[in-house]
Amino acid sequence: MGAKVGRIVKEFVFKSLLDQQIKIDLHGNKKMLSGVLVEVGENQLELECTPQDLEKFEPDEQVRVFFYLQNNYHTFEATIIEKQDGHLFLTHPEGVYKNPQRKFERIKLKTSIEVFFTLQGKRVELNFPKAERPLPEAEPEIAEDFAVTGIQRLTRDFRQKMSKIVSTNDITMMRNKIPATYEENIMAATGKILWIPSVDEDFISVDPFPEERIIIKKDLIKYEESFNTPVHIINSKLGNILYEKQKKKIFSEVYCPILYDQYLVGYLYIANQDEMRKRISRDTIDYLYDFARVLSYSLKLNGYFASETSGEQRYDAPIIDISASGLLFAHTLPSLAKDLLIHTDIDLTLKITDRKMIIGSRVRRKFKDNKKCYFGVQFLEFAEEDFRYLFEMLYGRPYTTEEENRWEGGSPPPPLDLFE
Repeated sequence: MGAKVGRIVKEFVFKSLLDQQIKIDLHGNKKMLSGVLVEVGENQLELECTPQDLEKFEPDEQVRVFFYLQNNYHTFEATIIEKQDGHLFLTHPEGVYKNPQRKFERIKLKTSIEVFFTLQGKRVELNFPKAERPLPEAEPEIAEDFAVTGIQRLTRDFRQKMSKIVSTNDITMMRNKIPATYEENIMAATGKILWIPSVDEDFISVDPFPEERIIIKKDLIKYEESFNTPVHIINSKLGNILYEKQKKKIFSEVYCPILYDQYLVGYLYIANQDEMRKRISRDTIDYLYDFARVLSYSLKLNGYFASETSGEQRYDAPIIDISASGLLFAHTLPSLAKDLLIHTDIDLTLKITDRKMIIGSRVRRKFKDNKKCYFGVQFLEFAEEDFRYLFEMLYGRPYTTEEENRWEGGSPPPPLDLFE
């Protein structure tokens, strides 16, 4: 990422950006905008931007920021707090980095993608996000109105039933995806249901169910605290989430996770919106909870998780981010951390829609925190047509010769050999 500047230098950097009105570029998922800094607070930054460009970005979205100051390129990561009247408010970054040293910018995936490799006869799949609260192994009690053996009939019956109760319903599967929205991330972190009886009220403070089914406000605060978010920012962010739902004319909403083993394999979504201003009831939550367990069990019976029982030893490791030159993934299993060493060469297989790409890769970085081991993998051998396809899929623009002579954020190549 580059060299992290010290606290005093960081203060000087933001003062210079403010005083000199230096252009700042913000990169989101296949979109960009530019602006200038107009205020620097202890917990947030305020930028003035073109109102038309602001329409592309939403609150809670993570962005990468780039700027050129005193003959050096700089970058930092931030989260959008809100946008208002041509102004964008960002979280104050923990660190600012000088001279980016990545060839291409890494992004959070929102597109369905399958990635795997084999290590000592063990298949490592980089796909399902893992939930912290796994589904109990016991088979669920099957009600008469659940057609377990037929997935299509089961989901059809769900949609028909929900269409009579709520204005909107959907089933989203997370195979080969990582959480992209706030709601998906909080479900993956807790394994619980996000139930908002009314957006005109606060988040639920007490779970009315004995099994701890519901994400309560304390869970949301704890989740934000895990990212060292200041308390007043947390309160502002949670309030803004409800406000944004009000703007979309949502009145009541539920996200119910579909769990299998330790994985968030999908979720049920229902909402009352527009003119249907009716609270989603506790009885409906009961039905969703039971249906999600039955659907997970039915998916297992119908071979959706076939590789789980194929006899092939398998690891699952969610992708954290990916670029046209590599990716970062994490895993909690100690044996994988022991077997997958720095400088290990692997053949990564990427599948995007119907396109399959085999990429010769090498483990370049490896680091740990209290729970996981992280692996940074660099792509080495890449068919040119596959590279161009991946580049355009990730960045929303075709690869050109201009890209060859610049690095992340438009910076020139760093004065070092990354292949040593």
